[in-house]
Amino acid sequence: MPISITPDEPDRLSRRAAVNRRIRSDLARAALALLIAFIVTTAAVSFLFSRGLVIGDFMAPALLDGDAIVVDRASGRFIDYRAGEIVSLQIPGEPRGRILKRVRGGPGDPVLAGGMLLRRLGPDEFAVDDELAHHGHAVLEREAIEGRVLLRAWPLSRLKWRPGLEQ
Repeated sequence: MPISITPDEPDRLSRRAAVNRRIRSDLARAALALLIAFIVTTAAVSFLFSRGLVIGDFMAPALLDGDAIVVDRASGRFIDYRAGEIVSLQIPGEPRGRILKRVRGGPGDPVLAGGMLLRRLGPDEFAVDDELAHHGHAVLEREAIEGRVLLRAWPLSRLKWRPGLEQ
């Protein structure tokens, strides 16, 4: 039996082909946009944050051995670290890559030893706990601090925003 084509059939087929081309084009543009968004956000997140695993109980009870943490690497450049916050330091030669310290004071705060005033911290200086230092603390420049511990992410039963700061 011969197939007959109505006069409207070629128009309908060409419209369908145009719609299919438009759909494929839109899907390709959406896939490209998602790929670009993924690359940009991955780069931004890796620049703004880092993650790590706590080894040892030296920051107990705020951080325990095996806790997974997220470090905010950007905000410390603009917002001063507060007393009690836990910060991450990149230490050349440190086998684990970085160490954690608790902030004792920030810009303008006094540095005391045995109850006596040694000096006041400068505009970009922070005192951190240091059990190896003579006075029990060390003074660091802002650039020496990688960032603040923003989140204790694992285990989920101990999930906490800004561990170390008592809210």
